[in-house]
Amino acid sequence: MTKTILVHHHIFKNAGTSLQYALKKYFGEKYSECELPAHQMVTKDDLEKFILNNPQSLAISGHHICMPTPQGEEYKTLSIVLLRNPLARVESIYKFERKQEAKTEGAIKAKELDFKEYVRWRLAQTPTMLCNYQTYYCARQNKAEGRKIATDQDLKIAIQNLRSSAVVGTVERYQETLELANKKLSQNFPGINLEYSYLNASNREQIKQDNQIKEKLEADLGLEIVHQLEQGNTLDIMLWNIADKIIVENIDKHLINTK
Repeated sequence: MTKTILVHHHIFKNAGTSLQYALKKYFGEKYSECELPAHQMVTKDDLEKFILNNPQSLAISGHHICMPTPQGEEYKTLSIVLLRNPLARVESIYKFERKQEAKTEGAIKAKELDFKEYVRWRLAQTPTMLCNYQTYYCARQNKAEGRKIATDQDLKIAIQNLRSSAVVGTVERYQETLELANKKLSQNFPGINLEYSYLNASNREQIKQDNQIKEKLEADLGLEIVHQLEQGNTLDIMLWNIADKIIVENIDKHLINTK
């Protein structure tokens, strides 16, 4: 009998910890996290090996799991992924790295530098972390790609991978995303109930409108840096808007029209 496995693609600072909590609460011992040493990319082959070595797992979450996921003779996988306004991720990343205990270069720099200096450092040294990261994440396929700069072709691949996912949501519509997930996934997981909650303090804040996010960044970083961030996130802004369109279409199809 073919079993179904739900795979959560945990994009950094996209409410992934809250979704992990919901998955773990529902699936219990059938929930697993797939991470490789040194934050290595989890390719199709890596994930398939993990699935075969963890036959009890029905839900798997990981920060670096590539899309699309493998399909086997004895199992099938369904993807769930959350996108976020790319400009809203910038300060959230800084705050997280500033408070975490890790000895990574980013965490060290966040403690040494103020917000503006940190963004300047990221843009100069590791721009992918702040620019078009979600496009890069949703399009990457093998470890050789590393932290490459996303291209228009990557955007096409990322869109294709989103459209083939079982559940696409946004941080801005997080509660609706969980309602949609419960509805769409009930065919494969009867009675599934992913509960709405936020674990990170920054996520508990009211989601700001686009203009509020930009205004705050302009006040903190200045017009020049914000313009650089906007230019650097052209692909991510398009991908986020497509994700929002997908979830709105699915809400209308699976929630509103079935009430």
